[in-house]
Amino acid sequence: MVTKTALNIDRDLVGRAAEVLGTHGTTETIDAALRQIVAIAARERLLERIRSMPAVDRDAILRSWD
Repeated sequence: MVTKTALNIDRDLVGRAAEVLGTHGTTETIDAALRQIVAIAARERLLERIRSMPAVDRDAILRSWD
């Protein structure tokens, strides 16, 4: 769901983020940044699950990527 909203945003920060993300425009940059945050959190959860596995299972997963 997409909604229109008014925000107070640091335009310099948006510009810097756009350079990093390779995006154009405020909306595209904010959407990309939010997607990155969600992806980072998902990777952190996955890594935590892998860390909490028994070593034999963790090693089998890690070897499967070779």
